[in-house]
Amino acid sequence: MNPGIGIPELIIIAILALVVVGPKELPLMMRKLGRFVGQARAMARDFQRSFDELGREAEMEELKREIQALKSANPVGDVTREIKAAEAELRDLSHDRPHPRAGTLSDADRKIIEAKQRAAKEATAKAEAGDREERAVAEETARMLPRETEDSRAKSS
Repeated sequence: MNPGIGIPELIIIAILALVVVGPKELPLMMRKLGRFVGQARAMARDFQRSFDELGREAEMEELKREIQALKSANPVGDVTREIKAAEAELRDLSHDRPHPRAGTLSDADRKIIEAKQRAAKEATAKAEAGDREERAVAEETARMLPRETEDSRAKSS
């Protein structure tokens, strides 16, 4: 069910126009009708173009606003400033300044630290002594092995 005008309806309209207007003035009326339809189409085209142009202008304004927002935000500049601040802080820390809490160890804490240091030194000394003993045993064993092989060669010959 198309509500448009079909071929049969057009034929009826053409016959009525021929009867009402007459065969003499029908071509003139058809030219005027054609011009009217052309003007209506041109107006519709202009209307559509103006809507398209308004849409493009609105998009351009929105893009301009976004670009301005990005320029003002400048995330690269923010990161650069943060890096420079960190570098300055590291330069300040590199100077030999004592830590604010450096002298606040209690006597008990100092004794614990000294005891741990002594224990570490003793453990290192014991490990070195054990290494020396192991090396001595290994050398003695190595000295004994060639003799056994020489003795066994002499016996077998």
